[in-house]
Amino acid sequence: MSYHGGFPHHGDPSGRGARPRPGTLPGPARARGRYTWRYLDTDESARLWDEVTDWVWWLRDRYELTERIPRCWYRHGPVVEEFTALFASWSEAYGGESGLSRWHSQDLWPLIERLEVIAGFEQCQADGCSHDSGFLHTPEGTEAVMEPLVDSSGRDADEQVSTVDAMVVGVVDESVMLSAVVSGEATALDAGLPHGRYRLDGRLWTWSSILGGYVPSRDTHRTLRALES
Repeated sequence: MSYHGGFPHHGDPSGRGARPRPGTLPGPARARGRYTWRYLDTDESARLWDEVTDWVWWLRDRYELTERIPRCWYRHGPVVEEFTALFASWSEAYGGESGLSRWHSQDLWPLIERLEVIAGFEQCQADGCSHDSGFLHTPEGTEAVMEPLVDSSGRDADEQVSTVDAMVVGVVDESVMLSAVVSGEATALDAGLPHGRYRLDGRLWTWSSILGGYVPSRDTHRTLRALES
């Protein structure tokens, strides 16, 4: 057992040790804000992850940054922290309806300019992304939910998916799902409900607001059996 910062880390001479569960580390009260990943509990980190990732997808589209912010951004711990800070400053600026121009000139564009230095995205796009520090303080299972966004080459799923073959990367666009229903390939299980569940290719698909599409449910077999009984 080794110690780093006063906390035991079993079986890791580097001192890094096993990753702590969200909310298990003590910390000074002044550091326990809603944006402080290190000290959030599981529910808080899940809520913040949803907020930040949803906002970054919007940011990429709104500011035409899809070439500068690849989809693997969330795998990079420093980038998650930077975007969390940017989201916090954006919330403050737009919530108060003042300082909007300053947010763009002092926060947004300087960060975009230094992203490559922080993350090395160019290497990711060439060789795929092997980073995982972005998941350090997220709830268990977050990586499995997010991973369909990027294939092994690091290319955007958007560049490759146009039909129901989207299943190979795990995300099905809403228009694709509706087309599958019309063709008889998919069945709506919650008719009349927005973003209801679907059965497609023997699997249950549910809506993900984070990914902006339908993803396979982990409880496919259990849920389908219940629906059919």
